[in-house]
Amino acid sequence: MGKIWRNRYFQFTVAFVLAFCFFSLPDWEAEKSDVPSPLTFAGDTLECSIMLDKTLGAKGYSIGYLYELFQKFEQHQRCRINLSIVEQDPMAQWVKLMTGKTDMLVLNSEKDTVPNIFADEVVSSSILDRRENVCVVRKDKYNIVQTLNYWFPYFKQTQDYAHTQRYHKSYRIQDRNGAPISRTTISPYDIYVKRYAPILGWDWRLICSLIYQESKFKMGVSSSRGAIGLMQIKESVARTYGISDIYDPEYNIKAGISHLARLQNIYRKAGADSTNLIKLTLAAYNCGEGRLQDCMALAREKGLDPLVWENLAEVIPLMKEEDHYKSDVVKLGRFNGGETLKFVDLILERYGQYCNSVVK
Repeated sequence: MGKIWRNRYFQFTVAFVLAFCFFSLPDWEAEKSDVPSPLTFAGDTLECSIMLDKTLGAKGYSIGYLYELFQKFEQHQRCRINLSIVEQDPMAQWVKLMTGKTDMLVLNSEKDTVPNIFADEVVSSSILDRRENVCVVRKDKYNIVQTLNYWFPYFKQTQDYAHTQRYHKSYRIQDRNGAPISRTTISPYDIYVKRYAPILGWDWRLICSLIYQESKFKMGVSSSRGAIGLMQIKESVARTYGISDIYDPEYNIKAGISHLARLQNIYRKAGADSTNLIKLTLAAYNCGEGRLQDCMALAREKGLDPLVWENLAEVIPLMKEEDHYKSDVVKLGRFNGGETLKFVDLILERYGQYCNSVVK
């Protein structure tokens, strides 16, 4: 009798415990989803390289999204994550990862492959965005992706994550028939353009038109002359404004706007009126202030007001002719300025479209 009682008592106890766990499980899961990952890397510095391929650089806004994602992870972990965009030989980036020079490597899980010699030595995070990008680390640094994987579901429940979804939207301002579409946004980077536009004093939509002309809002674009990112700014130029990371979309925009402000100040002090001031500044941003100074000097030599854009538009085509570019007032030689003329015209034309479609 006592044995049977003990067995029934044992069965009842087990059943009670299982029932308690079963009914408690949903609340436990909900509580877990609301709790961010522990501060595993507080005070640490992690090196993260984003492997830039043609897809990542030329389509969509993945780089902007990844920068913002890791900035939020950095803030949560109270650590420092040094992000860099790499275009070099992919194998070199894998070697850096395996030798500890890089802690994390972000790549596309569909298009990039792990070299066979490293396949058993690395682990990857869960998918980070709609383009199937993942973070890869060495196995001995598994806690990086473990912490990232734990934090990411929590982050996806926040308003900050909701704001990152602007990188996955369409930003068409015209329908297929060319009719304007009324909207309030131009790109995922509007927030940064609006933040720094007061430095320059321009309508933020005009700056967006310039960015579109330079890069079509693709952060991964670079030129053979070393111009990088959204505003095609050079690292050497950005450093003069105290900015070191021009792959960060926010600071690329800040550097570009700061440079525009400096150029504008030159022509404002020279006496240009408001209408010509914008055109002169855009032209100098495209061809360089030295080239534009040559064009202005030649206009002056011909008796034209060099601060009137229409006069410069007449002179610039002459700068590719030997009789003119060998003038004593021209310092930098031959200049084929057709690109600069087109640059100014297209930006102002697109700005007009933005004014018709996008609420200021």
